[in-house]
Amino acid sequence: MNTSKAISVSIAIITLLSGSHAHADDFCAAPSALIPDNAIAGVTIPIEIEASANALIDTIEVSIEINHAWVGDLSILLRSPNGTEIALLHRPGIPSTGFPGPFGCGGRDINALFTDQSAQPAELLCSYDAQPVITGQVAPNQMLSVFAGQPAAGTWLIIVADHSPYDQGTLISVCLSTNTTTSCSPDLNNDGNLDFFDVSAFLGAFSTMNPIADFTNDGEFNFFDVSAFLSAFSAGCP
Repeated sequence: MNTSKAISVSIAIITLLSGSHAHADDFCAAPSALIPDNAIAGVTIPIEIEASANALIDTIEVSIEINHAWVGDLSILLRSPNGTEIALLHRPGIPSTGFPGPFGCGGRDINALFTDQSAQPAELLCSYDAQPVITGQVAPNQMLSVFAGQPAAGTWLIIVADHSPYDQGTLISVCLSTNTTTSCSPDLNNDGNLDFFDVSAFLGAFSTMNPIADFTNDGEFNFFDVSAFLSAFSAGCP
């Protein structure tokens, strides 16, 4: 079929479609796992996020419940399937030149939501009376936004470690709350819609052999790329 004819037919039968949609999910584990005392390797809990291959992280938050007699001993890491790792918490109260002292925060227990939306750093919460001592919405040590744009699907890891002797604890539960967007390959002008402008962008890229028009990823520009583009366009975006 003539390329221009195929595209003309496609335009006639395809309606305006949304380019991407946000999708929210929670993925949880309740291991009630012992946190090894004075062991920086800690305990690692895998959380499997089930999502389509083209689902990308928009935002992610972590809710976690830990019973521990001295939270200043603890560190909490989150690692994505591609190996990106951040510290949600690292020995609150350390280093210290005054309160709470050289061994960090001696309060007990954590039941909190780590989110970039909070202005309250988890590291700065300390009390010997409040229980849990770290609670509510708290800001992580490092921004969770570092995961934005990464694939959501796969095995994420929560690593909780105890860095000092004498006080033991248990990781009760953890949840990853994700908002994802879906990448959309035929939305070539990235405006969130599939329409004539994407067809025009494809034609321009195809005529100049721009790699974005190589929909078969074979390094060639031919009818098969046109067919693959039309199929993706007609299928729309989730």
